[in-house]
Amino acid sequence: MLGRRGFLGAAASAAVVGFDPSSRVWVTEASAAPPSAPPFDRVPPLDGQLVVDDAAREAVATDLGNIVHRKPHAVLRPGSTRDIATVVRFCREHRLGVSTRGQGHTTHGQGLSNGVLIENKYLNRVHSLTPRTAVVDSGIKWMDLTKATYAQTPRTTPPTLTAYTGLSVGGTLSVGGIGGLVGGLNSGLQVDHVRELEVVTGTGDVERCSRTQKSDLFEAVLGGLGQCGVITKAALDLAPAKENARTYALEYGDTAAFCRDLRTLIDRQGVDHVYAELFPPGTTATYKLYATAFFDGPQPDNAAITRGLSATPQITDAGYLDYAFTIDNAIDELRATMGWDRLIKPWYDIWLPGSTLENYLAEVVPTLTPRDIGPYGAGLIYPQRRSLTTRPFPRLPRPDGTRWAFVLDINTVAEKAGPDPAFVEEMLARNARMFARARDAHGATLYPIGSVPFTARDWRLQYGDRWQAFQAAKRRYDPSGILTPGPAIFG
Repeated sequence: MLGRRGFLGAAASAAVVGFDPSSRVWVTEASAAPPSAPPFDRVPPLDGQLVVDDAAREAVATDLGNIVHRKPHAVLRPGSTRDIATVVRFCREHRLGVSTRGQGHTTHGQGLSNGVLIENKYLNRVHSLTPRTAVVDSGIKWMDLTKATYAQTPRTTPPTLTAYTGLSVGGTLSVGGIGGLVGGLNSGLQVDHVRELEVVTGTGDVERCSRTQKSDLFEAVLGGLGQCGVITKAALDLAPAKENARTYALEYGDTAAFCRDLRTLIDRQGVDHVYAELFPPGTTATYKLYATAFFDGPQPDNAAITRGLSATPQITDAGYLDYAFTIDNAIDELRATMGWDRLIKPWYDIWLPGSTLENYLAEVVPTLTPRDIGPYGAGLIYPQRRSLTTRPFPRLPRPDGTRWAFVLDINTVAEKAGPDPAFVEEMLARNARMFARARDAHGATLYPIGSVPFTARDWRLQYGDRWQAFQAAKRRYDPSGILTPGPAIFG
């Protein structure tokens, strides 16, 4: 490993001191010792650590999906933004790919690398908090940020939180960040609540960008899948946080009744969040709808919120943080008892135009089998008010005259841990087939955290009229094309 005075490696014999451009291998202290030392380019001193031991590389060779395995040649555990800039410049000089990893929660190798992988979780400080803004390192988890903001006086929260909050700020800002348990009805995506970014570009330059300063970089990085820069710091909006959450859970066996109540609740006064689960036919209920109201003193009006619905709700109350961390607690249980991190997860995640939800569900849900979701998976639906989305990425479906778009997830999880090539092949083929149909017949776009194989043509179609601007930003800020090669967006 490389420490503050330039020492690489936990043990002297394995310490990395440079890179041999002729053999294209990292040079350790042992191999650099005379008389057999080859000529090599020395790695500049770092504040953090650059590691090349097999255990460190293998630990980041796959992601949540356990489908793609790609072991990096080296792993950077940065101690500063300067470390990232230094290593990116070094990699550009030596034509090495660079990817950034937050918590590794994509499922098809999007953030993996054969070159150098940057583990941003080591940059995880809260730099400042005010009642309206948080300035944080990109490696901090949303859970940790939410705990810190909620502890303020007055209490605050990020206005949008993913369902699982054990994700890094930089990771979700690179894909979009949907409102899994907080946000979506009255707030945008997480990328819509960013005031300023610090970014290391593919040239190794450290840039600050916002809506008014280097706005082209700001737009290319937020939701930009790591193609134009590495997010190292973010200034984020905060909002007042209520003390309690009341959730109304309703079950349905009929698509029409479910969609009718869903559309009623997303526009109902007093409702702060809505999402839904879907299940294969033959289960107790095909859909389960959750509507949540946040409150301090006066309790929500149950009769007003549930008026006119076709199902009878089960009502539960929880503290705000307990509610916000519901999925984290469930995943922790699966991690402890079922080997969650080793299960194959060929997820399917798309955006649907608001006008097509009913038709798409009527077409797809009857075809699902228990295998399509698995004993530990989930089918999910998240509404997003279009008027609150302000960034060009992620790519939502073309406007269709409605005020809503919906994320639909079929988060398939294998029944048991370990390799299963036949299952992977089956589910990737399913995902490709389903997405082609969803895009061509229903106007869907990809939410790019899942396992949908994409060609160069698919990416051009995905970005549509933003393709040329995205391509121009790539050429401007990553002219050597070293950043995040996993998705193969630009070849």
